[in-house]
Amino acid sequence: ALVEQAKVNVTTCTLTLEACTLSLLVALLRTGTEEGKANAAEVIGMLADDESTRAPILEAGALPLLVALLRAGTEEGKANAAEVIGMLADDESTRAPILEAGALPLLVALLRASTEQGKENAADAIAELASDPPNRTFILGEGALPLLVALLRAGTEEGKASAADAIGSLAHDPPARALIVESGAL
Repeated sequence: ALVEQAKVNVTTCTLTLEACTLSLLVALLRTGTEEGKANAAEVIGMLADDESTRAPILEAGALPLLVALLRAGTEEGKANAAEVIGMLADDESTRAPILEAGALPLLVALLRASTEQGKENAADAIAELASDPPNRTFILGEGALPLLVALLRAGTEEGKASAADAIGSLAHDPPARALIVESGAL
C-alpha cells in the first residue's frame, strides 16, 4: 500500500533499504492521502529518533512537507509533524532551517488549538528550538509563553512536562525570566 500511495518506482531505490524507505515516506508526505501523510510522518518520527537519520531526512526534502502537514493536515498529522520537527530540532544545525521553513508560528498555533498530543509535541519542539538563544526572542514574539503556561496549568501530565521543559529553555534568557514570572508560571 505504501508503494502504491507514494507512486514511486521501487526499482529506482537501489542505494540502501533505508534510503529507499525514506524516499517512499517523503513521496507519501508529498502526494498521499491525509491518513497516508499522517502515517508517513509517524514513521519518519521513528526514524528521526536515531541521530544518524536526521540529516538524511532533511536532505530527502521532508522538512517543507512536514511544515505543510503542520499547516493543513489532520490533527493526527499535525501532531506527528510536530513530533518529527521536535526531534529534528534536537540537532543545533537544523534549528535555523526549521525556523526558515515557517514551522514556529504553526507550532504556536498547535499549542493554541489542537489535541493534547499535538500540544505536547508542539511544546517539545518549541523547547528544542529555544535551546538557541536567538530563537527565544522569536518564540516569545509569536506568543508562545501564555500558551505554554496554560498547558502547564491544564494539560495532561506529559503536556505539563513538555510545557515546563519549553518554559525552562526560555528561562535561560534573562529578559524572558521577568516575562515568565509575570505570566504566572511560578
